[in-house]
Amino acid sequence: MGEQIQKKGMAERYADFVLKFRGPIILFLIAGTILGALQIPNLDIRNDPDTLLPPTNRYVATNLYAEHNFGMGNLMVFSLRVKEGDIYQPWFVNKVQELHRKLVALPHSRETNFIDFAAQKIKYMTSDENGLVFKRLIPTSGISTDDPAKAKEQLDFLREGIKSNPVMAPMLVAMFDAEGNRCAYEDYHKESCVAKAAYIIADYTDDVKEMYLPWVKQVRSLMDEVAQDERVELLVAGEPYFLAWMLADLVNKWWLFAISIAIVIVVLWLEFRDWRGAIFPLIGVGMTIVFTLGLMGFTAFKLTTMMVLTPMLLLAIGIGHSVQVTRRFLLDYGQSGDCEAAGRKAISHTIVPATLSIITDMVGFATLASVDISFYKAYAWFGMFGMLTLLLTTTTLIPLLLTKFPPSAASCKAGGHKWETQVGGFLTKVVMGPGKWAPIAFIVLVMGASVYYTNLMNWKGDPQAAVKLAEEGDIMPGVEKGINYARAAFKGSSDIWKDLVKLNEIMPGVISVSIPIRGKEPVLPDCSEDQLFPEEIYDIEDVNERHAICTREKTAKGCWDAEACGAQGVFNQADVLADIEAMENWMRKHEFIGYTGSYAQYVRLVNMLLSAEPGVKPDIKDLAIPSREFLTGIDPDDDRDPDGIVQLYNGLLEMMTSDGDMDSFVSADWNEGVILGFVNTMDPRETHQVTMDIQQYIEDHKNDKGFSKVNFGLRSGPVTDLSGDTNELSIEGPNYVRPAVGGFLGATEATREVAMENWLVGPLQTALAVFVIAALIFRSLLVAGILIFTLFITLFAQYGLGGYFTSVENWSGNLAFHLLVTLSIAMGLGVDYGIYMLSRLKEEMVETTGNWEQALRNTLNTTGSAVIVSVVVLLGSFIPLVATDLANTWGLAMFIGEALVIDVFTALMLLPTLVYWFRPKYVFGEYR
Repeated sequence: MGEQIQKKGMAERYADFVLKFRGPIILFLIAGTILGALQIPNLDIRNDPDTLLPPTNRYVATNLYAEHNFGMGNLMVFSLRVKEGDIYQPWFVNKVQELHRKLVALPHSRETNFIDFAAQKIKYMTSDENGLVFKRLIPTSGISTDDPAKAKEQLDFLREGIKSNPVMAPMLVAMFDAEGNRCAYEDYHKESCVAKAAYIIADYTDDVKEMYLPWVKQVRSLMDEVAQDERVELLVAGEPYFLAWMLADLVNKWWLFAISIAIVIVVLWLEFRDWRGAIFPLIGVGMTIVFTLGLMGFTAFKLTTMMVLTPMLLLAIGIGHSVQVTRRFLLDYGQSGDCEAAGRKAISHTIVPATLSIITDMVGFATLASVDISFYKAYAWFGMFGMLTLLLTTTTLIPLLLTKFPPSAASCKAGGHKWETQVGGFLTKVVMGPGKWAPIAFIVLVMGASVYYTNLMNWKGDPQAAVKLAEEGDIMPGVEKGINYARAAFKGSSDIWKDLVKLNEIMPGVISVSIPIRGKEPVLPDCSEDQLFPEEIYDIEDVNERHAICTREKTAKGCWDAEACGAQGVFNQADVLADIEAMENWMRKHEFIGYTGSYAQYVRLVNMLLSAEPGVKPDIKDLAIPSREFLTGIDPDDDRDPDGIVQLYNGLLEMMTSDGDMDSFVSADWNEGVILGFVNTMDPRETHQVTMDIQQYIEDHKNDKGFSKVNFGLRSGPVTDLSGDTNELSIEGPNYVRPAVGGFLGATEATREVAMENWLVGPLQTALAVFVIAALIFRSLLVAGILIFTLFITLFAQYGLGGYFTSVENWSGNLAFHLLVTLSIAMGLGVDYGIYMLSRLKEEMVETTGNWEQALRNTLNTTGSAVIVSVVVLLGSFIPLVATDLANTWGLAMFIGEALVIDVFTALMLLPTLVYWFRPKYVFGEYR
């Protein structure tokens, strides 16, 4: 009891201090707000999966490796579909060419990586008596508009160039038969297939991420310009466009935040019936938000649109504290009529529970910082900073402002609103009577629904869930943790999503996958004149014997004689290209992979062209890598060196193409390359299956003749660390790790992998931290246990909500990695309400000399009604999160909104019931 008196004395001394220096404190907070506001323009908001996720993740590292070495990491697709006729019309072809040039003119474009029939690298490839012939598909001046005969010749050339190129045609145009069905890629050469749409696949550097807003405004301007032509249908998709438009949509809907603030003001006005009660809480919370945003700008921390939750979170917690302290001041002022005494009492009686709840929140949020996800860390550090300032801007500042600008006596009638006493009386009867079993039954119902939708421990006996449980330890397999990036970004009702669905029906796929391939042996420097290999090598006809001598000389001299032994690099070896060819054939047959491309496809095409006699139409059966198996399959006596043929083809391609044309598929030293594919599904379960299937194929074929010479992807990060090629991660055993894939599929799998690591551990760590802090603060394991029990109810209900969204395949609401943070946030909000209830119950038990029913009624009339008001305010403030086209903020609102409702339910009914049953000493003291 003496300890509690000492604590009360400390709180009163704090109240006396801030009241004595109220003027300087208010000026200090105003000055801090101005300084923070000046830093807000420096906010660095971007959406970049590569910076969101841990750089040590193998998928993140592989994606970055492919992007840095080959580009094609920031792809945007424009699809123009002609409404009448086919694409071979002068106006349409010229429109595509014009759009191509405008997209190239956008900042940070990689022109050499553009794929469309107006691009420099896409050519009509054929052969004549002199060898290969490469020509641009369309003239640089476009299709003639004043000479019909010339235009027809140019369009026929374009048509033949596309139809005769089975390698690139599916990435250039979409073809349909007479019934409107999309033609299979192997049927593109048939006359029955008509080209109805053309694509522009544009690539941009990572620098575009630093200027998303102005960049996407230019993109949208181009889209509006093209859309004015009623002869075409325009569809746009791609990672940079998606991520940039998310930011733009948030900025464009600024007025929704104004509506949100207006709703908060109205609710506070109705509650306190005084402008001070409506405005001062917003001033205090607004200061905290400005402080926090200013710190974000000052530190130049890379933020995402997900960080919009930070001010909403601070609003949520801050309004809760503001309502408590404002209500306390007004009630005490109404009873005593002494403004100074009311301020002192409001501060001294709320600073302790406010400090306890904020410390608990901060410790809970600190656990987020242990997760290697950048926006989790941002939530943690900036959230903790903001919550700490709430002690000054709400619990302290609001009473100070109320003493400076005291309300009228009429607005401070003791007892508050009639509805508050009615609600308090009703809830008291529920808790103290047989009605208590109604909320308990409701909790049981919520828990039962959560068990059903989460498929806890696979009680349903689902075979696929059994695999998840056995291989990944997923005890809630009904909750999908993977991500559909498009639906996580935009709602199903948004035009962005609808365009993407249409585009996915036309294109080979809208999710890229890249598989980097690196030679195990490094490329050696060329030998100097005095180190050249022996002359007798030139006289050796046996390929194996020559190879053995070349290997011996290479080892002895540490250099390479290309003149004697041929070119270096695995992409000069037929066995490697043949294995890549086989892998691509397998990928193209996969139900979830639309199309693939690699340097091997160019070699196949050259082989087909040069296998035909001059003037004879090439045979599609010659579209193959000239491997030993292919050559002897045609002629068993063919003893040509496959590597020599490949190196000849490589030399011809190098000579016939422009600089940079092949850089997106093969490195300059011929020792690295990439397989690029397009995945035609966005379902998180199916994208995970595709990833697993690709990795399994690599495992099954890694010892094949060609693939035994190469390494795939990366097994660990960061991107500069290639030690996984040779260390224990690459050796069969307990530490073995399969190499990752890159592209947007790799980013998708990375988010799933991170989510699987943290979906349960993260919230449990938060719960443990809250339990320990609560036990230390209240000096009671029983009180801490009661708090954690109520929090676990909310947590499991959130898992159940994730399971429900999974069951209806609403991929904007399944529990992907970006929504996991809501679990910890909900715990913070829930523990705040619980702490205020427990603190007020303890105070009222003393005031009523142990009359539990009266103490409960008084608590519910005051603190309980304040909790209800704060939740109503918060639910109203979530309007911006729900009303935009952004699905990630919608998901945040859904999960936190559900948590708020359940938190109020448990704080006002379940927690008092548990306290009454178990009678913890902290609350009952000497009246147990």
